[in-house]
Amino acid sequence: MNYFNFLNRHQIIAYSGQRYSIEDATGVQEEDTAVTFSQKVLSCSSIEELNNCNADYVLIGIPEDIGVRANFGRAGAAGAWEAFLGAFLNLQHHENNDASRFCVLGNVVVEDLMKDCEHLQSSNHEDRIKLSAAVEEIDDRVTQVIQQVIGSGKLPVIIGGGHNNCYPILRAFNGVAAINIDAHTDLRVAKGRHSGNGFSHALEHGYLRNYFMIGLQENYLSEPMIELLHDDLRLAYTTYKFDYLNISEEVQLAIDHIDSTNYGLEIDMDVVANFPSSAQSPIGFSMERLRKTVKEILEVSDEMPRYIHICEAAPVYGYPNQVGKALANLVNDLP
Repeated sequence: MNYFNFLNRHQIIAYSGQRYSIEDATGVQEEDTAVTFSQKVLSCSSIEELNNCNADYVLIGIPEDIGVRANFGRAGAAGAWEAFLGAFLNLQHHENNDASRFCVLGNVVVEDLMKDCEHLQSSNHEDRIKLSAAVEEIDDRVTQVIQQVIGSGKLPVIIGGGHNNCYPILRAFNGVAAINIDAHTDLRVAKGRHSGNGFSHALEHGYLRNYFMIGLQENYLSEPMIELLHDDLRLAYTTYKFDYLNISEEVQLAIDHIDSTNYGLEIDMDVVANFPSSAQSPIGFSMERLRKTVKEILEVSDEMPRYIHICEAAPVYGYPNQVGKALANLVNDLP
């Protein structure tokens, strides 16, 4: 698969912290019989192997933040995949927490583009045009990867990078609805490519059907955006309210708006208050409210989502291990 880095078993095991017995002077004997996810998650070295893999979920990383920078956001989302792996692969495997439902496939290759864009500044218009062009290249790579994973019949869980990656994912599925748990619409005008207009491009090209947003912060909705949300019947949303706790009612509005047999679930970590992310805010959901919202969506919808996309986390602005644990728990919550 072009532009994809498959993680092998040796690389996965390397993420596991080793605990050797203090009483063993040789440092070879393990402290106990505990088994971590790194030892039991599945891995594949090709799409052909994936087709025969028994995992329910395929984990894919996109370690980039070019789209965020092209949207005048702060860099850092490129580190989410690595932070996630460090926490996720050290979860404990046992009969009530089966790691083998996951295949840790690897990541989309973007290192070359990240290096090319390293010194570009969005405040410089010519540089911003170059950042946008690089996002288009990422679009092509992500779409190719997701298209091949779709053929395996597994549910892709995509982690890391900016929300610009919703567009190539939706393009790969070519006509699904979406629920987006997010503080922002990401419906900026579809001119150029960046993290703020992925859904606009998807709507314009017919890759996105009905679109429901949960948790929008009205302070960031411009008048033209409010008019768009009002006039386009494909769009609907609920706003963030600090004292609103009826998650079931909110989720039911989303389910009623979309086709819950054919939809993608988008989770932008900007929605969580004080979470290290591209557009971190002191206002927003608690982590537990986010987890409950996701759980409710999965329980109420007619089918599991076609994909799950968790984006915009930026470990560099907090404690990477805590960011990794938050993402790991979101993924491990999956049934």
